[in-house]
Amino acid sequence: MPLDPENSPDVDVLVDRGCALADRGDHEQAVELLGTAAAHGDPVALRHLGACLGVLGRWAEAAVAHRRAADAGQDAAWLDLARALLRLGCWSEAETAARTAVDRGEPGGWAALSGALQGQDRAAEAERTFRVAAERGEHPAALELAYLLRSSGRQLAAWHWAQVAADAGNPVARATLACWRWQESHDLALEPELRVGADHHQHARTGLADLLRSTGRVEEARAVLERGAARGELASWLPLGNLYRDELDDAVAAEAAYRAGVEGGDLHAHHDLAVLLLETGDVDTAVEHFSIAAAGGDELAARVLREVLGDS
Repeated sequence: MPLDPENSPDVDVLVDRGCALADRGDHEQAVELLGTAAAHGDPVALRHLGACLGVLGRWAEAAVAHRRAADAGQDAAWLDLARALLRLGCWSEAETAARTAVDRGEPGGWAALSGALQGQDRAAEAERTFRVAAERGEHPAALELAYLLRSSGRQLAAWHWAQVAADAGNPVARATLACWRWQESHDLALEPELRVGADHHQHARTGLADLLRSTGRVEEARAVLERGAARGELASWLPLGNLYRDELDDAVAAEAAYRAGVEGGDLHAHHDLAVLLLETGDVDTAVEHFSIAAAGGDELAARVLREVLGDS
């Protein structure tokens, strides 16, 4: 049935109100308003709708919204679509969307392409692709190459390509290097670099929080991690749960943080949630989470699981 232009709502107003609600964390209500605007085919509304649906974990619906936005001419929506498809495990479709994002000049498309290729067990192809692009001056590809090299144990080569990307002005690469330096040295002098990098790289944020905790600034560390969690950064949930549990003695908040990490796909969050549940006497649920972590290669979880099952 065609829309009645006389009685149609002001789409721009709906989008503005929906975005304001999303900024306040009310994504359910934001979806209602943005969905109404998107029903009119507004590509901006579709993209914001997809983002809110993603925050709510409704990835299949998010992918539909992002695809419609991309088809309507929102070039940036190709990256959003690729990320949603990655969350759904639709590797081949994600690869297509990521390559389109790269072709449209979206730097984040390289990271999505890396995830899509690795999801199809094509890491060697990913490395070749990124190396060729890096050598012709594509600094986002150089950074993805650095991540691949580091994950395969080639540390010096990883540092080289991350530095190449940083020297080209890539803020994520600079944040990555600050993070790696902190992990290796725990040099307190890295605080300014970690602060600058926190909004560019989620592990720079967790590094900053770690530094703040180590120097007794627990409340500031909490605020840093809570900001990361509010931004949808998966890496913030596990250290936030640990902070709630170890520093603030808040088991309820810790459990909620661990569960958020679990829902986001953080394998280690299963382990820490299981430890917490074990302490509260919920052995059966703890065993479930230890089992998931162990199946994913967490050796500590596997050892604790054997001990728990041996005692039962």
